[in-house]
Amino acid sequence: MTTSDSELQSLIGRWRERMAASPDAWTDIDLTFTQLRALFVLSRQPLRVSDLAKALGMSLASASALSDRLVRQGLIARHPDPTDRRSVFLHLAAAGARLLRRLDRAQTAQLTRAIRLMNEKERSAFVTTLRAFLRIGAATDAAARRKATSRSKV
Repeated sequence: MTTSDSELQSLIGRWRERMAASPDAWTDIDLTFTQLRALFVLSRQPLRVSDLAKALGMSLASASALSDRLVRQGLIARHPDPTDRRSVFLHLAAAGARLLRRLDRAQTAQLTRAIRLMNEKERSAFVTTLRAFLRIGAATDAAARRKATSRSKV
């Protein structure tokens, strides 16, 4: 069975609408998508504002304003860079970590419920699809790292 590009786009759109309409975890979160992305990025490791700007693909001024808002909300915190007194690191605060754990639990529960309703053939197809996304994501990440490394050598 061949799936056309238009059918695939339609299915993706319907899936996004369904996920966006789900009240499980998102109803009481007053964050923009970019603010949430910043929390996910900082959950991996503390970063300087300039590194957060690069990770999010935004200007230094925008990343600075974003981090100020997240600090005021108590979701991230600033700590001095032990190697450079002029610089600070941003890291996920306890409230930010709790928020991300709550979102992760809710999304995992929602996905688990859906997987339980799948028959074996659907579950197998889902696993195959996840493996493909992970493979492609890893290849894309590796290519981006190679490109960044080659730029830094110039």
